Amino acid sequence: MLIAHMSDVHLGRRQYGLEARAKDYEIAFFNAINEIIRLHEERGVDAVLVTGDLFDNPRPSPSTYLTAIKGFSRLKDSGLDVIITRGNHDASVINPVDNPISVLSSSGLVKYLDLNYVDYGKLRIIGVGCVPSSDHGKLTRGLRELMGSGLNIVMMHQYIEGAPYRYPMPNIDYYTIPAGELPINAYYAVGHIHEHALRHPSLNAVYPGSLEIWDSQEFETYILNDGKLSKVKQQDPKGFLLLDTDYGDRVRVEPIRLRGGRRMIKVLINVNGESPSVFREHLGELSSLNYRDAYVEVNVTGELGEGFSVRDYGFNAVKGLIRDALKVNVKLTVTKRSSVKGQVVHGLLDLIQSVLGKNLSNEAMVNAILRALDLVNDGKVNEARVALEKALGIGDDVEWLQ
Repeated sequence: MLIAHMSDVHLGRRQYGLEARAKDYEIAFFNAINEIIRLHEERGVDAVLVTGDLFDNPRPSPSTYLTAIKGFSRLKDSGLDVIITRGNHDASVINPVDNPISVLSSSGLVKYLDLNYVDYGKLRIIGVGCVPSSDHGKLTRGLRELMGSGLNIVMMHQYIEGAPYRYPMPNIDYYTIPAGELPINAYYAVGHIHEHALRHPSLNAVYPGSLEIWDSQEFETYILNDGKLSKVKQQDPKGFLLLDTDYGDRVRVEPIRLRGGRRMIKVLINVNGESPSVFREHLGELSSLNYRDAYVEVNVTGELGEGFSVRDYGFNAVKGLIRDALKVNVKLTVTKRSSVKGQVVHGLLDLIQSVLGKNLSNEAMVNAILRALDLVNDGKVNEARVALEKALGIGDDVEWLQ
C-alpha cells in the first residue's frame, strides 16, 4: 500500500498579519493535493494521512472550511481515502472533542481517528491525536491497547523526545512524549515539528513538516558585511512523505518536495563601526537581488561609528533599495561604539582623583596629572598609565581599559 503523509497545513494562517500569506498556505495545500492525485494516477497512491494542525485555529472561518472541503473533495473524487487526526491548533485543550476535524468527518470527506483505528488488511492505522505532556501516560496506554498483530502505523501530533529539530518551536515542552514509552513495533507518522522529512534517531518515526515556511530561520538567507553580499543558505524544502508499506514489517519513506511557493528572504547586515557614508555605499549591494513578490526580513546588527547616531545612518533607506517585494520588515539591533579616548579617561578618573587627593602642593604629582592628560590626548594610553602609577607609587596590578 502506498500512502501520502502530510501535516501542519495551518489553513487560515495570516503569517505576519498578511492576507497574502494566508493565501500562500492555501496554495501550498492545493499544490500538495495536486501532487498526491498525480502520484495516485502514476504510482497508485491509495490513501492520505493528515497528522494534525490542518487548521491554524480551532474556529476556522467559513472560507477556510471551504478550502479544506474543496481539497478533500478532490481527493475523495479521485478515489483516495483521507485519514486525519487532530493537532494542538485544531482543538482546544479544554474541549478537544468538539473541533473542526470532527465536522469534516461528519460530512464523510475524511476518517477522523482519535484513539481508534482503521484496518487495511494486515495494516492497521491508529490515530491518537495530540495530548499535553502531562497526559502522555494515558496516550501510551491507550495506544498499546489499539495495536494490531500486523504492521501498525501510528498517527500522532507530538514532539517525540530526542527528535533533532533545528529551529525553535512553540509548545515543544507542552506536547512532548518520551520515545522510550512508545511501542517499538510500529511506524510513527508524526506531526508538530515543521522541518521536512525530519527523522527520529532511535524510533521509526518521520515528520513530513509543514507545507509552508513557518519560521524566519527557514528563509533564503544572505549576509551583507563590509560591502560584500553573500548567500549563506537556501530556503528550506517543504512537502510531504510517501509511505510504502510493501516491505513486510517496515515502512519505506520517500520525501516528496513541493515546488514553487513564495520566496522568503532574510538579509543580515553587519555594521562594523564604519561611517554613515561608507555604510550607505555598502547598502548599494542590496539592489543586486531580485525581490519580486518576496517577503523580506532585514536584520541590522553591530556597532555604529564613533560619534554617530542611529539617525545619521538612515536605516530606513534599506526599504528603498528592496523593490517589488510583498513586504519588507527591518529589525534594528545596533549599539554605539564607545570612544577609546572616553573609555581611557573614564578608567583614569580614579587614579587622577587619588593623585589629587594626595597633595596638590606636590609639584611632581601635579605634573604627573598634566603629563598623563597630554599623553591620553595623544592616544598614548600605556605611557599615561605609567606616569600616574609612578606618581602614586603603585605597581601593574591595576586593570585598564585599552
